[in-house]
Amino acid sequence: MTPIRYLLWALSILFGFVLIALLEKALSGIKSKWLKVLIFLVRFLAMTGLGFELIADASPFLWKYAYPLMGIYIALLADCFCDIALLILSFFKGERKKGFRTALLAVILLIVAVYGTVVSQNIREDHIRFSSDKLSKDHRFVFLSDLHYGSSQTEKSFLKALEDIRTASPEFILLGGDICDEHTEKEEMEYVFEQFGKLDIPVYYIYGNHDRQDRGDYVGGKHYTEEEFEQAVLKNGVIILKDSFVPFGGDLILMGREDESNTGRLPADKLPARPEGAYVINVDHSPYQNEDILATRADLQLSGHTHAGQIFPMRWLYTLAGLNVVYTYKFGDTDLYVSPGIGNWYYPFRNETHCSYAVIDLIKE
Repeated sequence: MTPIRYLLWALSILFGFVLIALLEKALSGIKSKWLKVLIFLVRFLAMTGLGFELIADASPFLWKYAYPLMGIYIALLADCFCDIALLILSFFKGERKKGFRTALLAVILLIVAVYGTVVSQNIREDHIRFSSDKLSKDHRFVFLSDLHYGSSQTEKSFLKALEDIRTASPEFILLGGDICDEHTEKEEMEYVFEQFGKLDIPVYYIYGNHDRQDRGDYVGGKHYTEEEFEQAVLKNGVIILKDSFVPFGGDLILMGREDESNTGRLPADKLPARPEGAYVINVDHSPYQNEDILATRADLQLSGHTHAGQIFPMRWLYTLAGLNVVYTYKFGDTDLYVSPGIGNWYYPFRNETHCSYAVIDLIKE
């Protein structure tokens, strides 16, 4: 996240404010309370629909105009809060000066924008515990996913998180995909895996749906080839798990799946046979394949991809749709943990669950 991109981000938010302020000025003559309620509902639905498109849609148009459209989303969200604040203030006597609503909108928008931008740069540690009688001893490791390096976070935020991860003293680190994306330059891609290689901790990696820059043509072309990416990963001692597994510590099996977006992904029944009796940790970037979670028969599956929705109210829409969005779920004998993501998808903005990595303790029963 460079200073130039921060400037573009600020200009996009200003653009959203001006557009919504002009719209509200045009609607200021409306007196009917029921019509105002209808306008509020339309505004909320417009904000929700735009947010969904910006997070879930993969069209070239949305990628090209993502920042100004996100500025409109933020302004719409602030406008909804503004209506709620005005409703509360209506219970108190007092004359409102001309331009009061616009000033209130500006203040609320500033708060919303600053909050979401600050949250997007702050990475927290989530501490998770699982137990099993398959374990011969206790283990601690770190799982992180969806860094999207070079896209929306500063180098300072990333390096601080790495230092905190080192301090947690994990036995190994699992990278759950989307460490890079279509906006990551080749030098940034090489740098990020170089930093993981410097930790002197075993690091295992699986592909996400963005690492290979499959939609590179949306942003003017790929910045690196798949061969260059793989070379950078392996050069720094990071082990790639792609429908494969490795034993660890005598009682663990670390298994990684190819991403579900890749046609070369093996069906669960075609995966290599695993040793019996060990505790199996399966890392699969997407948490949406419920049948695969059951068929893989892992003791613990770790996933990312969702960013916990990233922006309001995406987390709740995904939950209503029955998707595995964030934190823990149970599928038969398999525990599923879905990371909120250590980074953000493209925009330096997050107002749902915070950015985080997970320090996971496995406890011997």
